[in-house]
Amino acid sequence: SHISYTQSLGPSMWEEDRYLHMMRIRQKVLDHARFRGIRYVFFVDTDNFLTNPDTLSVLVRSGKTIVGPMLKVDKTTAYSNYWAGMTAGGYYKSVPEYFDILHRKTTPGTHSVPMVHSTLLIDLHGEHADKLKYFPIDPAYTGPIDDIIHFALTAQTLGIPMFIDNRADYGFLLSRKEFNTVSEEVVGFQEYLVDVLIPEVAPRSLPASEFLGNTLPEPDIMGFDEIYMISLERRPERRQRMLVLLQMMGVAVKVFDAVDGKKLDDAALNKINVKQLDGYQDPYLKRPLKMGEIGCFLSHYYIWEEVVARNLQQVIIFEDDIRFRPNFKSELAATMAEVKALNLEWDLIYLSRKILKPKLEKWVPRSSKLVVPHYSYWTAAYMVSQSGARKLLQQQPLQKMMAVDEYLPLMFDAHPNAEWSSHFSPRDLKAFSVSPLLVEPQFYIGQDGYISDTELSTVIDPEKLEAQKKEEL
Repeated sequence: SHISYTQSLGPSMWEEDRYLHMMRIRQKVLDHARFRGIRYVFFVDTDNFLTNPDTLSVLVRSGKTIVGPMLKVDKTTAYSNYWAGMTAGGYYKSVPEYFDILHRKTTPGTHSVPMVHSTLLIDLHGEHADKLKYFPIDPAYTGPIDDIIHFALTAQTLGIPMFIDNRADYGFLLSRKEFNTVSEEVVGFQEYLVDVLIPEVAPRSLPASEFLGNTLPEPDIMGFDEIYMISLERRPERRQRMLVLLQMMGVAVKVFDAVDGKKLDDAALNKINVKQLDGYQDPYLKRPLKMGEIGCFLSHYYIWEEVVARNLQQVIIFEDDIRFRPNFKSELAATMAEVKALNLEWDLIYLSRKILKPKLEKWVPRSSKLVVPHYSYWTAAYMVSQSGARKLLQQQPLQKMMAVDEYLPLMFDAHPNAEWSSHFSPRDLKAFSVSPLLVEPQFYIGQDGYISDTELSTVIDPEKLEAQKKEEL
């Protein structure tokens, strides 16, 4: 039955009753195994993922009474399912040997440690194993009320060593740092699956359980005419990550091959008559456009053209370096229901953005989900309507190009640069933004894993580009 523990201080700071409950559950497993004459008990926590099919046979062949396969969170996180040091009172102790085992600085093998938890094999035929227990607690016990600590100290008292096996890559475990709702846990697992498990296990995919069947939702386009995902062909890992994540969410997308700034040159820009806006400079870096920024603009521009050509009434545009907030589909559905109830005329609705002027933004009257945005950055995720696409195209932005996330706020007349704005009229894009935002970047600047294909590209030379155009004429 479901039991709620409301006094827990965190995912690793439970109240005593919760630990006692876990101790009783684990003890029931041991009692049942002994009653049935079962030799081996294999505990695997639900947030542990074994990716090596030989794990159990390797542990059995080790001949140890208590042994666990070394699991990792990812390539960089130091957390694992063992302790290499323990205080006399039974608490965790940091020692250098922990990292020697984790990074295999010592010879890979089965290493004696004071604690193995989360995933471990117990041989009930081992010496003194008949006395191993999680519960009840002996009156003389003075250690912490904690299922894994009590079991480890009991094993020590019986003279039964614990071992961690680091001879192979056996799998992964989640590392929780804060309380999450069930919806947040689902999203967190989905992201962990596509960000860590799939890349780490590739090319060997994680097998689906034969007992669960196909649990993926039927993909749909959520009432839109099309959902686009802009993705560079030379970034297959990003594309695959997004396609797997969207499949798990039940979102059907059309992959739109991004215009690759690395393949652009002056001749290519002249051919499609691209010209940087006179006087344009990056507001922060004080430089002209980069080829990657032009490729990004063209990718969005070509989708706007397709929206108009196909007479699509409303679409979503995703870039491929994003993550979704919990309940994305239901929250977006609720937002669109509110748009309909308010009879709101819209051209563009941000699903993700970097808010630059929060004090200048106001709620849409009678709305609980939409605000009127001011100057904002990013084009990671947004909705655009037929009328919005037409307005964005009518200004002929290729002949006065700027970064696409500068262009959008300029078109709803929220750009602080009056000189740039003067080149575009009318600036009457009807723009809104969801609040709170439903999509965010996969990585922020400075984080491990952050890659900007726009910033890695070359800067254009506007004067050279203009001179080449004149020569061709």
